[in-house]
Amino acid sequence: MLPETDSLERFLGLKRAFLGRDDDDLREVEVAWAKPRARDVVVKFVGIDSSEEAEKLRDLRIWVPREEALPLEEDSYYIPDLLGMEVVTEEGEFLGTLEDVWSLPANDVYIVRKEGKELLLPATGEVVREVDIGARRMVVRLLEGLEWS
Repeated sequence: MLPETDSLERFLGLKRAFLGRDDDDLREVEVAWAKPRARDVVVKFVGIDSSEEAEKLRDLRIWVPREEALPLEEDSYYIPDLLGMEVVTEEGEFLGTLEDVWSLPANDVYIVRKEGKELLLPATGEVVREVDIGARRMVVRLLEGLEWS
């Protein structure tokens, strides 16, 4: 499994999770054990005892229940908390809705969509000025070269 987390150790001690392609197609599973490796993690689920059974799960994502999520560092957010958030400039101009997040080696990229157009914003302190989870609002500074596609 290729993790979408900053901490591979987060799987150690995990007791339950959900498997699925997206959040509309989840089934709960019990975690027997997990072994972080250099770039990925091997997870053994209770009741999945053969390589054939495990192969059927290859393309599924592992979703961790919120109550088992690790505490975040300051200015860090869980991706589901960001999705659907209103994105505005420092001047208050509505840019669109945060629809997706790409996790890339250098930094995450926020995908903002409005009226069929897409704006890719690097998730850096220089661009992202404020995130208000409660208000479901993100304030950004548009840098030169950031354009709609």
